[in-house]
Formats: sequence, C-alpha cells, structure tokens
Amino acid sequence: MSLYTFFSRKSLARDIVTSFVVTATLFSSIIYAVQVNAAAVTLTATVSTSLTFTTSSSQFGTVTPGTIAWATTTLDVLTNDTAGWFVTLSGDNKTSVNNNLQTVGNAASFTDQTEWVPGAATTTTGNAVVRASLVNSGNVLAFRVMTASSSNGTVFTAPSWWGTTDADGTARFAGISSSTVQRQIGYAGTGSYSASNHINTVQYYLLASASQPTGSYSAPLTYTATGN
Repeated sequence: MSLYTFFSRKSLARDIVTSFVVTATLFSSIIYAVQVNAAAVTLTATVSTSLTFTTSSSQFGTVTPGTIAWATTTLDVLTNDTAGWFVTLSGDNKTSVNNNLQTVGNAASFTDQTEWVPGAATTTTGNAVVRASLVNSGNVLAFRVMTASSSNGTVFTAPSWWGTTDADGTARFAGISSSTVQRQIGYAGTGSYSASNHINTVQYYLLASASQPTGSYSAPLTYTATGN
C-alpha cells in the first residue's frame, strides 16, 4: 500500500467521525430546545346571577268585628348576588277606586291604610305609622315588615321604615300599594350576601268595624324579589 493511499483512507475515516460528531451535536441541541419550550394558559370563568324566591302565607280566617286579625307572608330568598337584592309589593285589586281586600265585584271592601311610600333610602323614614295613628279609627287593612323573624336583621327590615321592634307603639304600618306601583318594602345591599336562605316576614293587620258587611273577601298580592 502506497503512502498516499494510507493517508487518504485515514482522512476519510476522520471526515466520517467528524460528520457523526457534528450530526450528533445538532441532534442533541434540537432535543434540548424542545424540552425547555413552555406555554402559559389562563383559565377564566364568569358566574351568572341566580335568585330563587318563594313565599308562604297564613290567613286571617274568620274575622270578628272589633277584634284585630293577623296574617303573615314569609319571604324566602336564596341568591348568589353579592350586590344584594330587594323585594317589592303591590296589590292586584288596588286601584284609584278599589281597595285591596274586597268581595267579588268589589261589592264590599275594607278600607286600605294610606298607601306605602318608602323613604329615599332605608335610613330615611317612609310614611308608615304606629297602630294608634291608623286611619278610619284603625278599621283598615295594613301591613309591615317584622323585625324579630328576620334572618337579615336591620339590613332588610329597615327600622326607619317599620320601627325598631314589633312591639305595639313602635311597630309601624302602611297600606299596600296599587297594582300599577310595586313599592319596595325591604332592601339588602352589598355585604348582605350569604350562602344560606334569607328569611323575612310580612305581617298584615286587619280590623273590621261593627258595620263591615259579612261575606268572603280576598286580596291577591304580588311580591317580586330582584337582584341588585
């Protein structure tokens, strides 16, 4: 073998080894680049407002003239609205000429206490009055939001509107508004949210005079709960 042939083969072998090393290095670099590649992901979600509202009521039953009769409606609100909620009340029979509690065709009816007008805020007094100040010698239909049965306390019951307690002389009453005006009777704002049900009770007062006609009377009402 000639000296030229020996060095040519040695050079070829060296080139092959060099090519392998370069290829292996490039391959390793590519793998390393894939391993350090990363992508950031952010998950987002928006929870919609949910509000469930139910009521349950007791009735006046048989009313004896001269004796006060009482009835109630319990308001049950379950909501995830962190801004709070409010409740309005109106009477379906009440118009400029008809009273709320009436017989069929409004042949006879009970006088309504002066229609409720709330204050501009729950800290501002509305037009509710104590029992001794009811119109028509107290022979009226009236209502109020009770304090003792509330699971929200003064947040919803508003002492400026309905009195600081349910005691006679402090408790304040008003008339149920007409079907064309749903007036706010309680308001729970931001900070009132909880995962539990919010319970409040509306109390109705009724006194019949000795001259109140006999018969069956009814007063359909509409309560509406709305999230803020």
